[in-house]
Amino acid sequence: MNKFLLGTTALISAAAFTAPALAAEKIQLELRGYHVGGISFTDVDYRYEYDDGPTVISRFDDDYNEINFGSDSEVHFRGATTLDNGLEISFRAELELENDSDVDGDADQIDEVYIQAQGGFGRLQFGQNDGAMYQQHIAAPNAFVGHGVNQPDIVMDPFSPFSAPMSAGVNTYGHISGDNTKLTYISPNLSGFQFGASFTPNACANDTGYAGCLFDEFGQNFIELSGTFQTEANGVTFGLSGGYGQGQAPSGLSDPFEWSVGGELGFYGFTLGGSYREVELSSTWEENHWDAGVSFETGPWNASVTYGTMELAGISAGVPILTARDVETWVGGVTYMYGPGMQLGLGIQSMESIGGEITVDYFTEHEIEGLSVFLENVISF
Repeated sequence: MNKFLLGTTALISAAAFTAPALAAEKIQLELRGYHVGGISFTDVDYRYEYDDGPTVISRFDDDYNEINFGSDSEVHFRGATTLDNGLEISFRAELELENDSDVDGDADQIDEVYIQAQGGFGRLQFGQNDGAMYQQHIAAPNAFVGHGVNQPDIVMDPFSPFSAPMSAGVNTYGHISGDNTKLTYISPNLSGFQFGASFTPNACANDTGYAGCLFDEFGQNFIELSGTFQTEANGVTFGLSGGYGQGQAPSGLSDPFEWSVGGELGFYGFTLGGSYREVELSSTWEENHWDAGVSFETGPWNASVTYGTMELAGISAGVPILTARDVETWVGGVTYMYGPGMQLGLGIQSMESIGGEITVDYFTEHEIEGLSVFLENVISF
């Protein structure tokens, strides 16, 4: 073994045995997590058209398997301890059980790993986690856990088996920096106000050691600023959120940015809410997302109706290529808590999506329109 490593190991061992006794205990990890199971019956009309001048291909496909099963499960490793000075130190890692590298080529089954220090000053996080904009965002209410109209939380999309690129992708959560390694600060609650900030130097998930990239496709040095205001009086709740994020693009390209707003109003079991997000990843790609909805909760029952829409447009720099995609979707239904951490829901979702690409050489267009009835079962532990 390397003499330096031997010496370092000896120093660490000596320090461990000579460290002063502390009242605080080491962090003891516990297992938490959830499982979402779904059964859907989906009727879809799908159209594909290709035209390059001499060749015109139009295809209408209706021969799909209308009954589908799906699931989403995670195990969370987490623990915390409180130091003698009152500072709480915690650790968290999330394991995605259904993430199979043989299916999607992604072997990163652990997608969030971070530590947190919390005290009177607020919360300070370091590691692979969503940024301040994501954590503080307020979106439209939704009774379901896995189904709905707003990603990235929604993973049980009943339309994805039919045409994954055209599935509902409404996403009002600011996540220009993704789960990539960052430093995040969330302030304490100050008369209903909370503020947050994140810094992500390299927009790629770390392997062992430092980040494996200096730039991703859209840049580096992403900064996020966000805030919320939440209050309650006489049984009425009110909340607002807003955030802005920007990165540094490679030389010669415009800097990517995004901003989002959200709000909700609650009274007598009802919650009304909605949110909006605009993204410009470069001078050639722009996205607009928004959602709105209402829910009513009484005892173990919760019912909601939520609407979402998305518009994407991209133009290749210096090349006459236009890509576009429009999605409109809504979901409604009712859920029932039948046990501790156990919820059963029945819902219906509609989706209409049109997308295509236009160049000087060809034209392609995809169109999907469908209706799905689904049953969702959730167990959290």
